Amino acid sequence: MTESVVQEIPLPEVTLEEVFRAEGADYSKRPPRPSVVEIHNQVLRQDAKHVRPVLIWREFAISGAEEQELFLEKGPKLKSSLLVKVAGRAEKLVLLAMTIGSALDNAVADYNQAGKILESFALDAAGSIFLAKSIMLVIAELEDKYKVAGMSTTFLLGPGHSYWSGLDDVRTIIETLKAEQIGITLTDSNLMIPRKSVAMVMGVGHNLPDFKGKTHCDFCSLQKTCNMNKFAQNCGG
Repeated sequence: MTESVVQEIPLPEVTLEEVFRAEGADYSKRPPRPSVVEIHNQVLRQDAKHVRPVLIWREFAISGAEEQELFLEKGPKLKSSLLVKVAGRAEKLVLLAMTIGSALDNAVADYNQAGKILESFALDAAGSIFLAKSIMLVIAELEDKYKVAGMSTTFLLGPGHSYWSGLDDVRTIIETLKAEQIGITLTDSNLMIPRKSVAMVMGVGHNLPDFKGKTHCDFCSLQKTCNMNKFAQNCGG
């Protein structure tokens, strides 16, 4: 594959319970107040118009690996000891980036400016779930694609998490993919805009190490406190 592939992703269904979980709310002992439920339902009803999941991805052959670096043929190198451990024996590495667009960021800002803090909080949490579930859809499709070809895939990994130091490789992935095509830009400190965006990678091959049942959240130091670790493919919303 010589060029990046751009795909629009169908909007996944997001439930009220998932938004509460993303907020860290625990209603196991008492139900939420009716006013809280109504605000969250209202946000979810309106949320679809703010969300447009779009993906850009490209696969590279892996040309070699060292202890903390993975080298891509006719492409960049990435620096992560966990990446080498998980995908160092892979034949290919898929680079991908996804965003749900900037409209949700703007809506959150509007709520904040209007002093509607609960609405802002709920919409921000819902955006994280839309992003996480959109990635799950994409990964399921890619896994099926490579399975048909007789190949296995690793779990997703990405810079910006505790197991991958620094954000330099965010810029590497975004610039390699030319992710400005889907509206992703970077600040000087390599933070992605829109905020609900991710840059990640996945190994593909015939002889991968056995990490069955694991996700990148299992290697993150925040797994015990991060509300998004319940959505295993993406805990960076």
